[in-house]
Amino acid sequence: MTETVTEGLSNLAWLAAGLAAGLILALIIYIVRASARPLVSGLLRAATFPYRFVLRLLGSGRRAAAGAGDEAVEAAAAAAVSGRRTLTEAALGDDFAHEDSFLQRQGVFFKWLSVRVGYMRMPEELTDALAKDYARLANGFLGGKVPIESDARALFEDVEGAVIAHQFHESDRGAIYLLNESRKLMNANVLKLASWFSLILGAVLLINIVLNDTGMIAALSPIADEAAGPITGAQLSSLIAGAGSCLLAALVMWALYYAEYSPYQRNTARETANFLTRYLARVNDHYRTAIGKAKSVTVGQERDSKHLAEEAQLWALNINWLALRVFFIETYVRNIQFQIRRNSIYYLIFVPAAFLGALIGVLTILASFTGLSPFETIAALGWVFLILFVLVAALYAFFLSSSMKSLDEIDQGEWISFHTLRLNAVLGEVVGKYAEDVGYWKNRVGGGL
Repeated sequence: MTETVTEGLSNLAWLAAGLAAGLILALIIYIVRASARPLVSGLLRAATFPYRFVLRLLGSGRRAAAGAGDEAVEAAAAAAVSGRRTLTEAALGDDFAHEDSFLQRQGVFFKWLSVRVGYMRMPEELTDALAKDYARLANGFLGGKVPIESDARALFEDVEGAVIAHQFHESDRGAIYLLNESRKLMNANVLKLASWFSLILGAVLLINIVLNDTGMIAALSPIADEAAGPITGAQLSSLIAGAGSCLLAALVMWALYYAEYSPYQRNTARETANFLTRYLARVNDHYRTAIGKAKSVTVGQERDSKHLAEEAQLWALNINWLALRVFFIETYVRNIQFQIRRNSIYYLIFVPAAFLGALIGVLTILASFTGLSPFETIAALGWVFLILFVLVAALYAFFLSSSMKSLDEIDQGEWISFHTLRLNAVLGEVVGKYAEDVGYWKNRVGGGL
């Protein structure tokens, strides 16, 4: 009896020592790598998730669609919230056969989004007919009602995205659709990464416990007790199996992260950034054309004042409309970046927590309904295995915490941004040009009289 108690205390002491050593090493790695502030921030933000989730599922509210108040639109919005579609997706609609034909989702364990040439529907040149269409859209936007009602079951960023999607549905739905698809794919990859890594880590611990507790490693061990030195052959075999499984787990996680996840996330981010660069460059081409047309209204032989006024109004509306499109596209980019980061934080916290809870539940069931003693087996695995396992867990945490670095590829400096359009200076130049012409003819006519 005394020997059993002594052996149990010895195992617990080795367990405590192994856990302490592993945790100290993991803490050193974490402190060297980064500050603890992002982790604390993520935990605080994650604490609000249950409230938002319950509110989204069980709350009530109304959503008034921008520029539309019919019951059919509200019913569609309510269905979007209660179902799988978001409000943004409901506002965008379903007719994306053209866009989907130029999108490719490739990969095995993870996916990346490829945008083929031809995706963009926007014409290359700003013709008079297109300018009139833009003027119609500009009149609808600039004279429209600001939507202040929203569905309380939806997250705010979804409400904001739906307003933007509705207001710019005709002109930029393809760009908004691509940004939304990129967000969904990148978030899905983060969810898969957290799930795969949690499964691998849990499998290592569970397999080692089961194999040792059932005596399979001892039965299959080719090492004799006398050949193992100060420890038994079964203990040495258990140590080798544990160390090998930890190293294999680390190798598999490394391969998943660097072979598919990291390059695929960066590919998706780069494809998104490259598309934004091309798309906003074409908008800028139209913008520069509108500026040139606006400045040349008073040039030429046209003498009909009414026609000149209509031309000036047309191009002034186009200038403002095109600049506002860039502004709201960048606003939506900010929206999807926030959603990617926020959703990923939830996945990186709650998925490992769920796997940990499931693993504890499985071990408890094994201890209760079988002859196995998993918790005692963990203590008997030895401090070397525990240190290696904690280091693999630290590697797991390192990969998960680095999972969002790919968003750095979406750099605002790569495309023509709203601030680079210099809308204030352009409007000043155009209005100044008109005032200069008016002043010239007033002085000329006045001098002639």
